[in-house]
Amino acid sequence: MEKKLTSWLTDNEVKTRQFCKDLLHKLKRRHLDPVFQQLQGRGAVKVSYDDIIGGYQRIKDEYNKSAIGAKDVIAKVFVELHAVRQC
Repeated sequence: MEKKLTSWLTDNEVKTRQFCKDLLHKLKRRHLDPVFQQLQGRGAVKVSYDDIIGGYQRIKDEYNKSAIGAKDVIAKVFVELHAVRQC
């Protein structure tokens, strides 16, 4: 019985993590990538900090509404979004 529970928990964690990562990538493409593309083009001067923060806020809001699965994994994946990569 314990092995089945451990197996189920592990499977749930893996599936939750993959779903959440995919969701974050989709939300980033939808809400932040257009802002970043605009920053690289002629419209760069029209981009404000509010545009960037607004994109991030939309990601956060939609993620909180749409993420399903293990709550601890959902939170960990979102925190990993903010992890600073060290070179």
